[in-house]
Amino acid sequence: MRFEKASGLTASERVLADLCEKSFLSLWSYPNLYRKSGKELTDLLVVFGDDVILFSDKSCAFPNSGYADLDWRRWFRRSITKSAEQITQAEDWIKRQPSRVFLDAKATRPLPVPLPPADRMRVTRVCIALGAAERCKAATGYASLELSPPTLDDEKPFAIGRISNTHGWVHVFDDATLPVILAELSTIADFLDYLRKKEALYDEGKYVRSFSELDLLGYFLWNNRTFPEVGCDPYGTDPDLWVKVEADAKFLAGREENKVSAFWDGLIEYLTDLYMKEELEHGNDHEVTDHERMVRIMAAVTRFMRRVISKWILERAELAKKGYVGSLLQSEQKDVLYVLVIGPGDGGKDHETYRDDRKKRLAARMYAAKAVHPERRIILGMALDARDVKGSSEDFILMDTSEWTAEDLARAEAIRQEGQFFVGQQSRIDEKEYPDAAAGPGA
Repeated sequence: MRFEKASGLTASERVLADLCEKSFLSLWSYPNLYRKSGKELTDLLVVFGDDVILFSDKSCAFPNSGYADLDWRRWFRRSITKSAEQITQAEDWIKRQPSRVFLDAKATRPLPVPLPPADRMRVTRVCIALGAAERCKAATGYASLELSPPTLDDEKPFAIGRISNTHGWVHVFDDATLPVILAELSTIADFLDYLRKKEALYDEGKYVRSFSELDLLGYFLWNNRTFPEVGCDPYGTDPDLWVKVEADAKFLAGREENKVSAFWDGLIEYLTDLYMKEELEHGNDHEVTDHERMVRIMAAVTRFMRRVISKWILERAELAKKGYVGSLLQSEQKDVLYVLVIGPGDGGKDHETYRDDRKKRLAARMYAAKAVHPERRIILGMALDARDVKGSSEDFILMDTSEWTAEDLARAEAIRQEGQFFVGQQSRIDEKEYPDAAAGPGA
């Protein structure tokens, strides 16, 4: 293996590490990092391009002194204040010393994926605070902490708002909310989109309350991943909104449709696993940063787009049993195109000859795709085989056209016309996030 990561020192850290690796995938999620020998940096860090997510995990028993307010303040201090302090220290460190972040307690193995420069770094702060569910349920009727942006620190029992001495909002997830958040926002794009829009909502100053983070999540998901426009009066979400959203048939249908998107996740992890074990046929000599760049383009899309891409590939993999299939798909990333070539398999003949031919077909279509969409800079080409054929293989090509000239574009257009690639009306994929969705639960 090129490098080894920790898996979490405590039971709760191991759960967090497992959840984050499933959501954010293995190349971008790093538990138990250190800043120097024996000095822990943070419980878990996600680094993805210019984005860094800092997690601090505290699992503390809730005191029972007989004084409810005192118990809350003590638990808050041990769980949330301490986490926020760790996050702030970690944020300051990675901005000052980005090259001194290590995978091991002896500080001998540096973080393999480089941190972005401080002037480009976008930091998201997450505290995992476990242990209050039972007392919270007894006191409020909810097993999760209330969202209350106007609240400062521990001034309101079982409510989370702004935390002192930090560089911005700290998102606090608890026993009830953490697994749901990471299941429903199970890509880096979806997770960050929600948290950034939530921070903007807080900054506007009109949103004041949700009895649970899940109610706010429910509103967000059902209303096309948006929050209400700012009004004149303070507002909050309806109680038990998440229960209503999760019971809706259309929402459940969307969740079911998303299952196919595991294909795209699996493809990313498959490529990374081969690279980590140095078992790629071509590309084992690439630096981690080069491999990471390609698969980061694949991992930067939302769960919904992963569903679209997975269906696009799998449907054509079935058609390719009858012969070659070439296809073009625009990514939701404004600068990216996907080009797909699926062959029927080698038919029991020489596989290398077949594979070379398949790669030539892919390269030609990548040029043609640039001619169709000259405004797109990055083209990710994929050459695969039809479903269920023996002796299958995969090839991936990343083409950056940012320095292309007019002559290069003219050559691409000539290739397109010669091969009649992507000429005429382009195919469109009609997909709704929530099938037959209509107006659903509101705020």
